[in-house]
Amino acid sequence: MIGNGSRNRVDYEIKYIKTMNNKNRANFKNIHQVIDRLNSSTVAYAILRNYDNLLEDELYMDGHGDIDLICEDSRKLASDIGALDHPGHIRNGKGNGTHYIIYIDGVEVSLDLRHIGDAYYCEQWERDMLSRRKRHNGFYVLSEEDYFYTLIYHAIFQKDTFSEDYQQRLRKMGEDFGVEIKSNSISFYVNLLEEHMKKHGYHYEYPIDKHVPLKRKYIQDKSLFKFHFSRYIEHLRFETKVKLIELLVKIKHKILNRG
Repeated sequence: MIGNGSRNRVDYEIKYIKTMNNKNRANFKNIHQVIDRLNSSTVAYAILRNYDNLLEDELYMDGHGDIDLICEDSRKLASDIGALDHPGHIRNGKGNGTHYIIYIDGVEVSLDLRHIGDAYYCEQWERDMLSRRKRHNGFYVLSEEDYFYTLIYHAIFQKDTFSEDYQQRLRKMGEDFGVEIKSNSISFYVNLLEEHMKKHGYHYEYPIDKHVPLKRKYIQDKSLFKFHFSRYIEHLRFETKVKLIELLVKIKHKILNRG
């Protein structure tokens, strides 16, 4: 008979081997191998933004690289490429289906797999952007139109501030795309965005991922907002927790500075 100590040791070794096998499968020599694995999957995907330097391995070696995608089925795509659940987003032994990690030459790289039905953007828009995707330097990206309008949405409604960097990028993209940019104001870009949303039947809604905000105060046409009470409560709880932590940190710093 196998004693408890031996059985625990065997269980540990099996778990260790599985962990190392998973990590080895998630480790790539370079970004080109990652792209090859993505393209070999039957799951349609597109890089959401910031893909100009995507193929530069140095970016990931410096620890500044992360990859944001939209796809049909995040769990299947993650399985196909060997991505691992992000340790910071595992609850009850299970990942959330969005946040993953891979390794490029041993360096951890975050991989956010936004997917149809996650309300990162409304579902119809997510389906449309995948149907309109285009191939670029060997990988798939959004169409110029979808890139421009999704970046407006992201920069204003999903970020804390509408930064000067986003303003400059959107102005250049708009001019290249043939859109007259009359102002760098939030109201101008939101009006531009909402005209596009009305044309295609898109709407705002709280993302399922509570870590992604929706800055409702900037919505101009309230009829474009689809309200989900349960998601609203989740976001409210999370935002309240974050603000409380920020307040406690400020109080701690004041106390330490007095000392």
